[in-house]
Amino acid sequence: VSSVLKFGGLLINLLAASQAPTLVEPLPVAPSSAGARALLTIRVADVDAVCAALRANGVDLLNGPIDRPWGRRTAAFADPSGHV
Repeated sequence: VSSVLKFGGLLINLLAASQAPTLVEPLPVAPSSAGARALLTIRVADVDAVCAALRANGVDLLNGPIDRPWGRRTAAFADPSGHV
């Protein structure tokens, strides 16, 4: 099972962890208990509005929204497989 997202010339392949070994071998696929294994960042116009919509759809935020010292307002959440 996979889903490919296209952003301009960038393709992001999200797939079931069970399907990843052949794509990353000889490295192992880390278990979700190992902590965050990847971080995808998506810029949105209104972080607070997006966070409210995520919460309304049952998504628990890991942190934020918070103003970061580098001048951005951010928030983070994990998908059901633990991807942040």
